Amino acid sequence: MASRAADFSGLKTSLFELIGQKATGTLFIATVDNHAAQIVLSRGQLLGVAHNGLCNEAALSQLAVMAPLRFSFTPDLIYPLMETLLPEQAEPLLLKLGFSAAPAIEKHRVEVVEPAPSPVASSATLRVYRGRVIQG
Repeated sequence: MASRAADFSGLKTSLFELIGQKATGTLFIATVDNHAAQIVLSRGQLLGVAHNGLCNEAALSQLAVMAPLRFSFTPDLIYPLMETLLPEQAEPLLLKLGFSAAPAIEKHRVEVVEPAPSPVASSATLRVYRGRVIQG
């Protein structure tokens, strides 16, 4: 991604595109007053946001009121963060921003059918020895 200048909605659009592409790297942002911010992704998952000593939701709230923002994405660079998000923390934050992964998930949904447990497997104890499964 080349360097772009846009308002917060343009930044969100770029972020959502990177998430959809399952990108890994850092979205580097510069505010109008020349402060830096970073949004870090790993395989399309939001790892965290940092800006002006703030993290995640507080950092995004501050960026939301700033315009214009200059930003560019550096693939495969995981910028170190003070606070990282777990997937269950990142999802609500992205939903607040307006991200909706539901159509993509529905389109690629695969139904997994669990096989019925066999009586032999339930009575035997499975063990792992030197990386191989053995029954005992």
